[in-house]
Amino acid sequence: MLRACRVAARVAAGVAAGVALGAAALLSVPLSAVASPSAASATPLPGAGDPDAMRVWSVWQSDGTAWLASSAGYSPPDGAVIGWRFSAAPDGAASESPGGELPSFEGVCGADPAGSGHKRVAVAVDFGDADTDAYPGERPPGRQVVRCVAGAEDATAARLLASAAKVRVDGQGDVVAVNDYPARQKGGAAVTAAAPAAVSGDGLPIALIAGGVGALALLGGTAVAATRHHRRKPAIPAGR
Repeated sequence: MLRACRVAARVAAGVAAGVALGAAALLSVPLSAVASPSAASATPLPGAGDPDAMRVWSVWQSDGTAWLASSAGYSPPDGAVIGWRFSAAPDGAASESPGGELPSFEGVCGADPAGSGHKRVAVAVDFGDADTDAYPGERPPGRQVVRCVAGAEDATAARLLASAAKVRVDGQGDVVAVNDYPARQKGGAAVTAAAPAAVSGDGLPIALIAGGVGALALLGGTAVAATRHHRRKPAIPAGR
């Protein structure tokens, strides 16, 4: 009986020691190691949610297979496909090209060639991701804008964009807002949409036709004035 009691006492002591060691090990584990997975996954991406992180509108041009970085002052050729994207740029350089399927010129503008004196360009506008690109408290306007626009042969990417949306630029000519997005960007000057020169039914610019008509009218008026002056000249008597 006494031996049985001693065995039971030893077992109880061993259990107590094990519990104490387990508790000590648990207390030594950092709290970060036992944080819930949801808390760890809630860490924002670089630039996301930071009101002071740089965000930019960047312009891209398609080579038929991918987007290539371009500039607002570049004048794309007839048949080009350009894209604009708003995105966070923590390091100051835009690296996010327009999302979604890469548009084709024929799919947006058709196969008809541009008229004389102007070009047609497909323009895609991506307002960015609501979670990683938008300023805190703002949301992008909605789906992408994809349109076929026409402009003069020397129209820049910014002016072609202004033919598809409302655009404002800063003093350096960089786009700061498209359709008033982002809303916190209140500055900038409005950009005039690119418009091709008006063309007559014969394919000649109306300005040239108007200039030619004006020149003919001027010549006609000069001829009439000369005729009237000749008629008013008095006759010289014979013998003088």
